[in-house]
Amino acid sequence: MLANILAINSRVGTAIAVIGGLAVFGLLLVITAAGELRGRRKARIPAAFRPGPSDEELESKVLIRYMLLGGVALLIIALWLPAYWWHEPARLASKQKSIAAETIDQGKQQFQTLCAQCHGLDASGGVRDYVIDGISRKYAEPPLKFIYDRYTKGGRNTDDITQIIYDAINRGRPGTPMPTWGLPFGGPLNSRQVDTIVAFLQSIQQPFPAAQTIDGGALFEANCAICHGTNAKGGVGPNLTVELQRNTRDEVTKTIMDGRLNINRPSMPAWAGLGDPAIEALVQFIESIQVR
Repeated sequence: MLANILAINSRVGTAIAVIGGLAVFGLLLVITAAGELRGRRKARIPAAFRPGPSDEELESKVLIRYMLLGGVALLIIALWLPAYWWHEPARLASKQKSIAAETIDQGKQQFQTLCAQCHGLDASGGVRDYVIDGISRKYAEPPLKFIYDRYTKGGRNTDDITQIIYDAINRGRPGTPMPTWGLPFGGPLNSRQVDTIVAFLQSIQQPFPAAQTIDGGALFEANCAICHGTNAKGGVGPNLTVELQRNTRDEVTKTIMDGRLNINRPSMPAWAGLGDPAIEALVQFIESIQVR
């Protein structure tokens, strides 16, 4: 009896073990198959066809998030643009000032290298030996730091004065120590380099001082001989020893005071800044050298 019971229990245990093993194997098979099917389903469905967010998500969470991001971006733009517009004029002015200072500095270097030997380091003028037809002469170089005030007192406007400076630099003054500097006229300087020199001269302008003497001969030598020659018989300017044969005394006086703006040749500078007594002394000197 005991043996039969043990035999039955043994068979039942074996059956249970077999059934349990089959159940576990079947469960594993189902899980594996399900995973395989899910993997295949995901791999086979293109991304564009996969289910997207629900209407509720689109109309609430996602939409609100996008609206918040858009609002933040709009706020940043609304604050940044006025700040940029407010700062831009100051930035441009600062940049223009910086460029102007750089231009003036470049012009100063050009002036000191090319012009100072005649016109002085501070553009206050000077005297230069100049040989014409084998004869050495001393020429008084004009003080360029007074040029705007000098011509303004003669009735010229700023644009005219600036053009006079450009013409003198570019074309030079034939018959004087002033050479041609402009590249279009055979000189070594391009337009940018000439611009820097003009900018430097504009930056150092001072009021034109009245004459310290009323000696007509001394005034002529210091201010007029560079163009009209030390003997007043002409150079860049006309022969003054016959001037009163062409013009009246009043016309000579007016020309000295106001100058004369010429187009195709060097202009006559205005000397009104010397003062009336000095102008009268110059006219008397010109009268004294007239060829009779």
